[in-house]
Amino acid sequence: MCDVTRDTPVRKLRFSALRALSDLLDPQHAWRSVATDIRGASGEPRYSQQHIRRFEAVVLQGKSPTMEMLFDWGTTDCTVGDLVEILLRHQLLAAVSVLLPDHSTCHASAGSSGASLSTLQCEAAERPSEACLQACMRPEMITKPVSRPVVMEPDSSSGPEENTWSTTEEGFYTFTHRELTVMTSGWDERPVKHGGCLLGAGGFGVVFRGSMCGGTDVAVKKLNPLDDSSLEDLKTQFNQEIQILRSLKHENLVSMVGFSGDGQHLCLVYEFMPGGSLLERLACADGASALSWLSRCCISAGAARGLQYLHHNNHIHRDVKSGNILLDEDFVPKISDFGLTRASANHSCSTVMTGRIVGTTAYMAPEALRGEITPKSDVFSFGVVLLEILSGLPPVDESRDPKLLMEMKDEIDDEELSLEDFIDGKMQGWRMEEVERMYDVASRCLCEKKNKRPTITEVLSELEDLHHKHPQSSR
Repeated sequence: MCDVTRDTPVRKLRFSALRALSDLLDPQHAWRSVATDIRGASGEPRYSQQHIRRFEAVVLQGKSPTMEMLFDWGTTDCTVGDLVEILLRHQLLAAVSVLLPDHSTCHASAGSSGASLSTLQCEAAERPSEACLQACMRPEMITKPVSRPVVMEPDSSSGPEENTWSTTEEGFYTFTHRELTVMTSGWDERPVKHGGCLLGAGGFGVVFRGSMCGGTDVAVKKLNPLDDSSLEDLKTQFNQEIQILRSLKHENLVSMVGFSGDGQHLCLVYEFMPGGSLLERLACADGASALSWLSRCCISAGAARGLQYLHHNNHIHRDVKSGNILLDEDFVPKISDFGLTRASANHSCSTVMTGRIVGTTAYMAPEALRGEITPKSDVFSFGVVLLEILSGLPPVDESRDPKLLMEMKDEIDDEELSLEDFIDGKMQGWRMEEVERMYDVASRCLCEKKNKRPTITEVLSELEDLHHKHPQSSR
């Protein structure tokens, strides 16, 4: 990289440099922050929400969104200096050091790079990165994330039927890592359908099925840090979810059973949801039968009820999606995964700004891509979930045109696709006037301008009206 200067065009960067940047910016979607900060010749943002989603979609092809973005931006004759300035604004210092290591940044002349930028680059080169700090941190140096009663470690004679877990004042069990190891059959990573314990994996961890003494099934989430996140980030995620589920309890929110903070991995233990996720159920995973219209009305109303409870208590979920809506044996929906949830400023359910863009792109509202956190962003995401409920289609499909489900709404509105052709052909018991009502709710949720979207209370009112038309909902 010694031949790279601030004046080097981005399009002339070597593949090795682009790959090194993608390794840093792809995890946790840091590239989104860069993309939303890129300006065109007019000074307006170069990339719209649709552009961002298209970059996101290349992941399904095994490609890097960072590299696709840089290939595109490189056609405008932008330079490494332009890119470095954006990276510095977002404190992506490790990426800066890939492009301009200390011998070409800290010792750069003020005449070629500017005094203020040179100073910033020197500081960036001298400060150890989060990844470096994380690699140097020993497990015994990690502070326990929450205060908890002392739980005696079982001795070697303890059998699987014995336990030493105790309860906190809030009614949560506190487990040792060894106990969770026994409960999950040694963290058996075979899928449950093949006799193992693996239920699934998400952005922040792997979920296993466990069995407590007495035969009670639970779901155990072992948290894992993403490539560009620190142990502090992981502890924040851990504490965040405990605090939320400690204070917020509702029939449509998943219940926490307990947690463990004494092993190499932080773990959260939840009630087991035998119906799986709504995403899996709509896909008829493992040969499951299709949900009826009546069940879909019930599920949509229940999920909206859980989201309304969060908003009423001044919390914004930030990652509403069908994969985070779990179903019990009676198909009662429960919202899960509260690690990204934020309490609104001053305990009012209003807008909050963040420098860290998180969430799932196929569900994200335009303002969420700019780091703006608002309850209306949850409403937008829920609109995508309603489209999934109506169609049975996944939110993004690389083989589909358009790839993003939310873009199919434009085809329906432009009469290029009929609503009757859009709805799930496997769904039984639907009536067009009711389908049209749910689609109308979804469309209003997906309005580009957040102030024109309904509140979740207004959404719930519409969906409950649909649900109450069928009090004896069937599967």
